[in-house]
Amino acid sequence: MNFKKIFFILLFLGFAFGYTITDSSFYKNSDINFKGVLNKDIYLGDSDFRQNLVVYESNIDISNYKIQSVCNLDFKLLSKNQNNYIFLLNFLDDKCSNNNFYLKDKENNIISNTSFELNLINDFDLYNKYTDYSTKDLEKILFELDKKQDSLKLYSKVKINSLNINFLKKNRLYLEYIYNINIIKNIIKKREDKYLIPVVGHKLPDGKNISKFPNGPRPYRADYTLGVHEGWDIDAPYGTKVVSLDDGIIINIVSGFKFEDLNKIKKGNISYEEKLINLNYLRGNQVWIKTMKGDVAFYSHLSEINPELKIGDIVKKENFIGKTGITGIPDKNYKDYHLHIELRKNPYNYKKAGNYTKLDYMGWDWYYSTLNVKQLLQNQYNIFQN
Repeated sequence: MNFKKIFFILLFLGFAFGYTITDSSFYKNSDINFKGVLNKDIYLGDSDFRQNLVVYESNIDISNYKIQSVCNLDFKLLSKNQNNYIFLLNFLDDKCSNNNFYLKDKENNIISNTSFELNLINDFDLYNKYTDYSTKDLEKILFELDKKQDSLKLYSKVKINSLNINFLKKNRLYLEYIYNINIIKNIIKKREDKYLIPVVGHKLPDGKNISKFPNGPRPYRADYTLGVHEGWDIDAPYGTKVVSLDDGIIINIVSGFKFEDLNKIKKGNISYEEKLINLNYLRGNQVWIKTMKGDVAFYSHLSEINPELKIGDIVKKENFIGKTGITGIPDKNYKDYHLHIELRKNPYNYKKAGNYTKLDYMGWDWYYSTLNVKQLLQNQYNIFQN
């Protein structure tokens, strides 16, 4: 969007905004009033959507005042027109999570009645929400967004001789619909792909040892877990490279495992949820990836995790995740290095889309939870590349 054009039309229209601010417990200056912003939504995943116009009305000169936040941002005064000041706000990266903004005066004092909030939306949040929908539900959402976007085609291009505030807002809304449409289309398209076997150069278990498959019996820990193996063990030498099985988002990282962590395991008369938590201690160093299908892959027993990975990252298929190990295994003499990978099947409950907890994920059913080894061997390559 051309902000010079926006600036001139705002001058012409006399700053016709109507927003509410949230007062804070800071120094107050009645000479300065927040008037509004052009857009309440900031899409941090695209640099074109990281800009906004902020308008203040002031009886004193605030040309040298600063718009402040804990976020990494830049700003500049575009113009002063009588008592109205227009600032261009620009977010410099996609990592901002604090949506509070305010003015600081030349003495670096915070002026509370200048504060405002924006809706900060990043691609992680969008993927986290949309991947929790079934493909059928995504197609319904896509249909509705297409209709809304089509109704705003008149506003698809900014023309200097036809600008007004309503036009600018609808132009931005049109572009936001397209942005969401493209993300949903990407998810639907990627769902056609099978998962990559995540241990480089290795295959899934061949059936010789049923304990390495989902549903393998674990009777020795039935009193403090569910007593069953819930994923695949892919044998590989210590430190073998492990990669992302699909495009996805990082929703959990547990690192720095110590053997003493196993002392946190509860035993005795414990609840189902406590058994889920106990099992999580046994996963050791781990990374959870939510895939484009919405499934959650638990990468467990890692000896090393890619230090550049962070919760909230978006990863591509084959991105480096970590290395094989045996962290989390109670037997100190155990040397059967492998990646334990669980695939938790998304229940596609649209009412909870984007709002599942870690405990929720741990409670999702795992793939092929009702199959025996023979059936697993017949079906596992329906979801994994052979």
